[in-house]
Amino acid sequence: PDFKLWRPLILLGLICMAAGQALVIIAAQTADRNFWASTRELEEDELVGLEIPNRRVVQEGVYAWERHPAYLGALLWGIGTQLALCNPVMLVMVAFVLWASLLHVTMEEEKELFDEFPGQYSNYAAVTTTWIPGFPVLLESSSFQREMEDTAPEDGGEMEQEESEEEILDEEDDLLPTWEGVKKGGALWNRQFQEPWRLG
Repeated sequence: PDFKLWRPLILLGLICMAAGQALVIIAAQTADRNFWASTRELEEDELVGLEIPNRRVVQEGVYAWERHPAYLGALLWGIGTQLALCNPVMLVMVAFVLWASLLHVTMEEEKELFDEFPGQYSNYAAVTTTWIPGFPVLLESSSFQREMEDTAPEDGGEMEQEESEEEILDEEDDLLPTWEGVKKGGALWNRQFQEPWRLG
């Protein structure tokens, strides 16, 4: 059919593929050895990290405007291939499967990064977004949930409600939300600067 050789769509696909490949290469070069750092699971369920000296959170280059440039590049590359092939059905399928797969990998990776670099990665994540559609909200929600679990009381969060209603009204200051007990630099702490009118 004629639409299988629609030249503007083929050109757009090739541009997406080139941009995606460039992003992956630049991300790998900028992060250098930090790009390949990962963990592997052993049979005994022990988690062993790759030994990389001076491991750090990379914040320069493409990482200054995108938290996961290689994943954005992979998504652009995958979508670009289907655009270049003028295949609308596979475009939708590939886009969704890649998006969902990358979301899962990103959530796992961010969990490890928040654990390995507690304050540093929290601060970086607070000021640097990701441009993959849907990721910012989902990653912020995941980070928020993880930090809520970390700061929740160990006894299941049961609150004593022995105070009478009159005592609560007398102590208006106690009704206001506080940041006591919330670690600085985490998703909860950073949220007060993004949305100061709302606590968590």
